[in-house]
Amino acid sequence: MSASQRDNTEVTDLDNEQSVVNAAPIGVEQQAGPEVEEYETEAMTPLQSHYLETLRQLIAVKNEYQTAPEFEGWMMDAIKRSIYSALRDCMEANIGDAAKELLNQEHQVN
Repeated sequence: MSASQRDNTEVTDLDNEQSVVNAAPIGVEQQAGPEVEEYETEAMTPLQSHYLETLRQLIAVKNEYQTAPEFEGWMMDAIKRSIYSALRDCMEANIGDAAKELLNQEHQVN
């Protein structure tokens, strides 16, 4: 099954599931990164929305960690690599333009 076929697969029977994961990582404010809602999320598959939200959260982690008193270079390198990986996921899911726009908004803020 290719990536585009997986993107079109609907997820069902999740109404009975209890959420185990919080919407934002611990210590990350909701407004720390650009908002995903600015894009046409209703036209996106759940997987595409997930990839874009993951990218937004990683950008927020990077922004918060840059000013942390316990800043370490190796950790920032790991965060940047995670952002790159999330960007590649977005590109494979055919939402590379929205992901690049999200990164450009983050770059203009910093």
